[in-house]
Amino acid sequence: MKKTYLIYLFSSLALLSSCGPQKAETDEQQQAEQTENEVRSLPDYAYTDSLMQGSHKVVYAITSGADSTLQIVQDEDGTKYADNRFKLVVTKDGKTLFGRSFTKGDFKSQLPEDFQKYGIMDGMRFHHAEEGKLYFSTCVSFPDSDMSCPFILTIGPDGSYTITPDTSLPEEDELPPTLQEENE
Repeated sequence: MKKTYLIYLFSSLALLSSCGPQKAETDEQQQAEQTENEVRSLPDYAYTDSLMQGSHKVVYAITSGADSTLQIVQDEDGTKYADNRFKLVVTKDGKTLFGRSFTKGDFKSQLPEDFQKYGIMDGMRFHHAEEGKLYFSTCVSFPDSDMSCPFILTIGPDGSYTITPDTSLPEEDELPPTLQEENE
């Protein structure tokens, strides 16, 4: 009886020890595969605000989210990112003045090749209003990086729009020496 019990005990221990590490390795492999296949994305965003332009009330709404119809961007480490679509709607005295969606493709002609390939559209915000025009800051950036190509989206009083590079930030070689040292 003791002999049978010991055989059973050793068999059970051997079985348990052979299952444990394999299960852990399998779990790690599954997590690695999920991480490889995972596509990171920015959280959805919605913001609405208003301002007065003379006697006119102007309301703007910005929404964004990952767009599955856009090409996935992959960085040099193999991390995948969803690109985004931003929608801007502007009303003036309750009537739609402007409404349009924007993607990285809208900036393509003004983007360096590496930003076209590895960048995502990742921001839009109201900048200021002047002489009946509305100015919005937007950018295409490398994900999880401070590398970006900023733009100004200008909405005219007639609802027309233009996109121009934002040159308001000085280039690194134009910074005062103390700021250049901080950026290095």
